Amino acid sequence: MVSTVTWAPAGAFLPASQRTLEGQFRKVLSEEFGIAFNQLFAITNMPVSRYLEFLLRSGNYASYMEKLVTAFNPAAAAGVMCRNTISVGWDGMLYDCDFNQMLELPVQAASRHIAHYNARELKDRDIVVRQHCYGCTAGAGSSCGGATA
Repeated sequence: MVSTVTWAPAGAFLPASQRTLEGQFRKVLSEEFGIAFNQLFAITNMPVSRYLEFLLRSGNYASYMEKLVTAFNPAAAAGVMCRNTISVGWDGMLYDCDFNQMLELPVQAASRHIAHYNARELKDRDIVVRQHCYGCTAGAGSSCGGATA
């Protein structure tokens, strides 16, 4: 048995309901491949790295960003990982999330490295936000644990 399955849509659109997708994946993976799992995590495609390059090449960047911005959900924003999780890079640098790590945007705190970790300072920091953050706050939200709302 597989513990979790993570899925991101293959295109410039938001994932469907995590609960609905889980039922569909459970049926198809079981029937076609004999795979059982406990939980599905649906994650929004973030406009960074190769996916950003795809959006720009295909002419879909502006429309995808508009989808993310207009689908902003305050309830999803309340559950994003950067509010309660720190991402640690291979070199010990600290980031608000995995996406900020990919973009080399460290936390905005004096303790930017694990060697200087200060829980209180990190708890009170301002989170570094950029355009890609709309991906985590759109629709049902998105985090390493799937939907946030």
